[in-house]
Amino acid sequence: MDDVPRYQPLETKYDDFLFANIGEQENGMPMSMATALTRLGLDPWDEARRLAALPASSAIPAVTHLIARVSGLTSTVSEAPKISAKLVGMLSSRDGRSAGGSKTSGALSRCIDARWVVVLLVIGLVVVASRLLFAG
Repeated sequence: MDDVPRYQPLETKYDDFLFANIGEQENGMPMSMATALTRLGLDPWDEARRLAALPASSAIPAVTHLIARVSGLTSTVSEAPKISAKLVGMLSSRDGRSAGGSKTSGALSRCIDARWVVVLLVIGLVVVASRLLFAG
């Protein structure tokens, strides 16, 4: 087996955080956190996962620092901590825990569930095919 990870669906539990408006760009268009992270050369879902694993007391300054690094935002640096606190709250509210808590990945459980569905479908198809072949 190779070390390259296979396709992994994007985690929707970070959507509120990633698609939240963090301010206006110089052209008047809103900027989302996903856009900001992409402009910083970061993978938005990896960064959201990393930030969600931090305690809120560490995540808020980390998000504040990220927002301050984004060029082209018209919001002032003084607004960044307030925006960051709101964003970190979005990270923790999706699964009912505070940022920094541990939780088993939902992606793993979905993957296992999907595999069982495929196995059961294949077994069902084999049973139906065998009945059709041996019925006549």
